[in-house]
Amino acid sequence: MLSIIELQRKTDQIEGFYKALQNQEAQLQEQIAGIKEEIDILTKTSAVIKHLLDVMVKDEITRMAGLITYGLKTIFHDQNLTFSPKIVKKNEKMHIELKTEDDGKERDFESFGGSVAVIESFLLRILCMLKKNYAKVMFLDETFAAVGDVYIANTCKFIDELCKKLKMDILLVTWQNEFEQGANHLYRVKKTSTGIAVEKKR
Repeated sequence: MLSIIELQRKTDQIEGFYKALQNQEAQLQEQIAGIKEEIDILTKTSAVIKHLLDVMVKDEITRMAGLITYGLKTIFHDQNLTFSPKIVKKNEKMHIELKTEDDGKERDFESFGGSVAVIESFLLRILCMLKKNYAKVMFLDETFAAVGDVYIANTCKFIDELCKKLKMDILLVTWQNEFEQGANHLYRVKKTSTGIAVEKKR
């Protein structure tokens, strides 16, 4: 049988453990409250960042669509073409679908022939170069072969305007003689008895 002193000691020990547990519980409650607050802040921050990223992507796409639409309207002056990319979500990821409209009606690439797709592809490459901060020099090999003769003069004017505004150089290799009129410099490549010779014409 325990004595009163031993019982008192046991009681003191139990009370000490109880107080220690109460202190630990209070500390854990504080930590839980802090973690909940951090989760709340992170959730709100994540929502703000996602919103900002969405806005930035939309702004970037709007600028991209503006340039390409301007190019289409400048070159294909007799058509009412608009480049209208669409942002869609697939499997919780954002995707951009490249669409072109003719008089407000959405069409497939095949509907326009190769010329429209060629110009859009050319302008998308320029936008990628600018985004990646690449050297502003572009080499094109028969890139505009699908562009009809009736649109070549407009294509030349647009490329010249683009090069001046962006301070870039474009070297176009082509068999289409109509591009000669719009070129700032003209070179001819011809075979000789000793190989290939480059002759500056203008």
